[in-house]
Amino acid sequence: MGLFEGGNLCSRVDKMSLNCERRSKRRPKRTMEITSRNFKERLPEIEAAIDSASFLAIDGEFTGLNAYRGISPFDTPSERYDKLQESARQFLLVQFGLCTFHYDPATDSFSNQAFNIYVWPRPCSRNAPDPRFLCQTSSIDFLTNQNFDFNKLFKQGVSYLRPSELEKLKNTMTGRQENRRLSQTPGTDQNRAIPIPEDQEPFLAKIHKQIEEFVKSDDQQLELEKCNGFQRRLVYQTAKEKYKDLSLTSITKTGGDRVICVIKADEEQQQNMVWLKDQAELSDLEEAFGFSRVIQKMTESGKLVVGHNMILDIAHTLNQFCGPLPETYQDFKAMTTAVFPQLLDTKLMANTIPFKQEIFNSSLEELHKAVCLPPYNLPPVPPKYSGSGYKADSSNFHEAGFDAYITGLCFIAMSNRLGLLCGAGDKTKAGRVLPDSQLVHPFLNKLYLMRIADIPYMNLAGEDLKPDRGHVFHITFPAEWKTADLVHLFSSFGYVFVSWLDDTSAFVSLKEKEMAPQVIEVLKSSSSYRIQSYKDHVAAKNMVLPAPLQYSGITPTLEKMPFISSNGGAELKKRPLSPEQAAIKRHKSVSDDPEVVKIERKKTFEEPEWE
Repeated sequence: MGLFEGGNLCSRVDKMSLNCERRSKRRPKRTMEITSRNFKERLPEIEAAIDSASFLAIDGEFTGLNAYRGISPFDTPSERYDKLQESARQFLLVQFGLCTFHYDPATDSFSNQAFNIYVWPRPCSRNAPDPRFLCQTSSIDFLTNQNFDFNKLFKQGVSYLRPSELEKLKNTMTGRQENRRLSQTPGTDQNRAIPIPEDQEPFLAKIHKQIEEFVKSDDQQLELEKCNGFQRRLVYQTAKEKYKDLSLTSITKTGGDRVICVIKADEEQQQNMVWLKDQAELSDLEEAFGFSRVIQKMTESGKLVVGHNMILDIAHTLNQFCGPLPETYQDFKAMTTAVFPQLLDTKLMANTIPFKQEIFNSSLEELHKAVCLPPYNLPPVPPKYSGSGYKADSSNFHEAGFDAYITGLCFIAMSNRLGLLCGAGDKTKAGRVLPDSQLVHPFLNKLYLMRIADIPYMNLAGEDLKPDRGHVFHITFPAEWKTADLVHLFSSFGYVFVSWLDDTSAFVSLKEKEMAPQVIEVLKSSSSYRIQSYKDHVAAKNMVLPAPLQYSGITPTLEKMPFISSNGGAELKKRPLSPEQAAIKRHKSVSDDPEVVKIERKKTFEEPEWE
């Protein structure tokens, strides 16, 4: 962004000093809403809140959630990350909620400070990133129904840059500033005169006449008419040779047009103006770093960061404000723990013993309702300062700052419940358990994974769970097949759960796991479908794809249907899919049962012992 931008240098410097004086005399008004209009003056308050907090809670609002590939109940953490990074790279986080919670030992109470921050990737210069992003209709519709202010986002969103982008822009800018100085130094290549084309002489004559009239006048500043870059170069070259006590500088006007501004100044004043311009450009660049400073401060603090179902919040935060998400899952885990050394997901907490025996709906709003009732004891958590936090009677769900506040409340209530159950807290203080307690350590650095029964979390600080999936089979089949066809194919093995991957492949898991060894032997692969164990499917992922299936047009369901033969209408007898299937005892018919697709939830990971 240019220094002058619609005004002269002197007025710019005067305004800067006047604004500094005014800021020193007035205290910024406390409000939870942060935009580009108040971010600079509120940043010290946000940083102080982070420094003094016992723990931090975050939440985000996005332009979309899922890119193109749906999630599967049989994803591994690595596969889920592949899908996650695809979404985080294509959608934007547009509102960041930060709520800091402050514990006062003297009163044994918490207070909160909340910040609801609109963030928008506004280009700060022609060389700055100018990202493209996707919007998902359902997400935009959801935000609209929650009265999300898109005008405020686009007009007043706080800008941001990744640290690497800031460094690159700084290097580019310092190089440009050096070239600008050299262009004003006689004898340098940058200052070498270029021939003046004959067709440009009338233009230059007109410009010089304007400058001569300006020199004779009492005006201190002249703005020349718009011209192209080559013409500006000619004006600089000819005017600086002729008018030694004038300073010529390009400015960017509102709308992006660049013009030359002429100011009366002697040599010393010109040098001072060049220095001020350089400093102002660097200052504008630092200001464009914007919201990323908040994330840097959170990293430096090392404080516990709490979120609810926070894997998307973390992925978007890293990708937008820290650096591009890495390609590999292991690098993502390393990057996450480097930026946020301590994370805790209240969604995982609520779905783990002992809480899941008392909480039956772990969505944020329902979880909050649950912890407001016995056997939970949620203490009052008022705003630390008037106007800077949420109150108990607030109800602004799906506003990022409020959701962060509710997440923090749920963490406090569940931690205190844990203290009472384990006998580790003072019962007169409702079993108070603070964020640094050993009781919450089993939940640290584990991010909840939606819809995966046997791998409930992504373990950032160690090895992920590796459950036995010997009862799961991968099958490919023609696009015409439906769920009923897959159910009928596996009908000899009892209840099954079908998880579609795409139009021609799915995972099928058996409820009766002891029958798994017979599946491959009985079904085998045919010209219509190809089946393999989950283990073999994983091993074959990076191998050459098999030849496409030859499809006959008959599905397992159609094989059950009676057909009219050509010999007078006799019905063909129903036959099993293969001779081997007839020998398998069928425990219960699944084709006649309305609840065909079922899965048995089972404790598949070692849960903490609380007693």
